[in-house]
Amino acid sequence: MEKVISELPPSAYVIFVISLAVIYAVQRFGLWQGEKGPSASNEKAQVAAVIVDPSALNRLSDQVGKLVDSVVSLVEVGEELTKTESHMAIELDRIREELRIQREISRRG
Repeated sequence: MEKVISELPPSAYVIFVISLAVIYAVQRFGLWQGEKGPSASNEKAQVAAVIVDPSALNRLSDQVGKLVDSVVSLVEVGEELTKTESHMAIELDRIREELRIQREISRRG
């Protein structure tokens, strides 16, 4: 292990030290912010819980249900469109084959 470390170029040492310094600074800054941030206050969290209106949550869940219904109908329309395109592709292939046969007949005749 020491041999591998001793074979590293000096720039690798510098990058390693800089990355350790950045990690330490972010950790230190993050801990300092967490102590003084507004989310650390228990009273504010309790007030926010009281402010939430259950009727608003019920309306929101109804709207989500309507959105799910809309998405389901959109999927059904997409499936129908896929079937229609598949039938059209089959018919176009048949028309192409008929035209090829007519060209061959007219060329030989």
